[in-house]
Amino acid sequence: MSAPSSPRAGWGISAWVGAILFAAVAVGLTVWGGIVTSQTPTATLEEQRAREAVQTPPTPAPAEAPNLVRVPEFALWAPGTLIQTTDHYPQPGESFTAQSCTVAFSFSNAQGRNFAVTAGHCGREGDLVWPTNATTALDYATEAGRFIYSGLYSPAAPNIDVGVIEITDPERYMELVGAPIETGVAEDIAAPLQTVCKTGGTTGYTCGAFEESGRVQLITTDTDEERETRGDIAAVCAAKGDSGGPVFRDVGGRATIIGVVSGTEAGRSEEECYEGMDNPRLMSYSNVEQTMQVVSMVVPDALWVTQRW
Repeated sequence: MSAPSSPRAGWGISAWVGAILFAAVAVGLTVWGGIVTSQTPTATLEEQRAREAVQTPPTPAPAEAPNLVRVPEFALWAPGTLIQTTDHYPQPGESFTAQSCTVAFSFSNAQGRNFAVTAGHCGREGDLVWPTNATTALDYATEAGRFIYSGLYSPAAPNIDVGVIEITDPERYMELVGAPIETGVAEDIAAPLQTVCKTGGTTGYTCGAFEESGRVQLITTDTDEERETRGDIAAVCAAKGDSGGPVFRDVGGRATIIGVVSGTEAGRSEEECYEGMDNPRLMSYSNVEQTMQVVSMVVPDALWVTQRW
């Protein structure tokens, strides 16, 4: 039996350098039936301690440090956590399509609920979120989270490519790109932006030059409706599956989040991409102001600590 999920949106940038397509990848999977025990990994004691160490606010810099950074009181999933999404519960023996994306950061609210931020095109309200290592019927029996908002698909959405997930299974083991790092979201940064870096599930950690802010983008949804939105542009290598990942800048030696990966330049997805190349592929991202606009609207009681970094 085959029940593929509905296709997600593709989108493009209408400006001087051409088109941009969304960076999410749909992966065809089959749920294994007849397996009683899950074969997915669990964290080692060392890994668990490393993850727990970055879940609460880090030691701030001295009081004279010039930069203000917003830090979640509790961040269950570290930046760069890998996810896949479906629009239903896969059944044993079923072939289905899941979409792979990356999480930018997570936070909690006053009620003790946990949330994660990714790209809006990675899911619709109600879509289910799973670890990327899920393979058996048991792995797909209870989701790790659920989309509660999409900046592209939810009613009255502001056409910002940012989505919010509520984490419903805090004990679930989630794979991560690299070592866990602390979560800091830029609020008031003194130095001008020159270099941008990102972490994604496909291409990992890559950096490049900041190009432009507020570029007009034309987004084509899965109903063929065109919407106009804006995003910042950087010459950073990205590919399908990096969508939703954190975009960083260096602040006092710390990777500080300034946005959420949205897309990469159209027509060049098969080209080689590396740092320092003469004509680098461009990446679009929702900047920190757009991201926090969505977070504040969807979870107004989110808990943050302001630090100097």
